[in-house]
Amino acid sequence: MNVEARRVIREEAWRSAAWLVLGFLGWSLIVTSTPQIAASTGFLLALLTAVVLTLVTISVRLYTGLELKAETESSQLLTYIGGSAVVGFVFLYLIIVQGRTPWLFVAYLAALVIGGLLWWNTQ
Repeated sequence: MNVEARRVIREEAWRSAAWLVLGFLGWSLIVTSTPQIAASTGFLLALLTAVVLTLVTISVRLYTGLELKAETESSQLLTYIGGSAVVGFVFLYLIIVQGRTPWLFVAYLAALVIGGLLWWNTQ
């Protein structure tokens, strides 16, 4: 593993604290609103959310070479990743708690792909 990859992994490991907070916040809202998910499961889902978002940001940084920091050219992509997680929790809340159709999540995933492709084509 080269020095640059180690630096990226170290920086994203520190950023994972923010993803963990986001995961705890999102899953706690869902878990406390429905008896379908146990509190311990919500804790594990928050950890899984943080791990997945950390792996996504590491992969993006290593593949694209972008820094993913505020006030840089790549801050749009960081906002896209973070915003996608927040909106994902909104859709999960609508589906799990309010009983909306699961097709909403499929539409959300399709919008993520389209948004990612649009971003990629503008670079």
